[in-house]
Amino acid sequence: MQQQDFFSTPEFQKLHPLKKQIIQEIARNSQNESIESMIPKIMNINKELSRRNLNFTKSESRLMINILTQDMSPADKQKVDMIMSMM
Repeated sequence: MQQQDFFSTPEFQKLHPLKKQIIQEIARNSQNESIESMIPKIMNINKELSRRNLNFTKSESRLMINILTQDMSPADKQKVDMIMSMM
C-alpha cells in the first residue's frame, strides 16, 4: 500500500488534525531512513503529544508503523515490531 493509500484510509481520516500532520511529516521525512534514526524522533513526538495532552492509541501507532515500514525489508520490519513491543 502506498503512503497516499494509507492517508486515504478511514482510520487516518478520523485522526486528530495534529496527529495527521505529525504522521504525514514523519512519513515524508523518514523515507530511506533507518529505523535506528527514526526511533528517537518518534519518542520526541510522543513527548510533544503528551505535553499537549494527546497520545497515539495502539491502533494509531500501528497505522503509523505500517506507513513508516511499508518499504522496509522483512528483517527490518521484524526489528521495528520488536522495538515497538518493548516501548
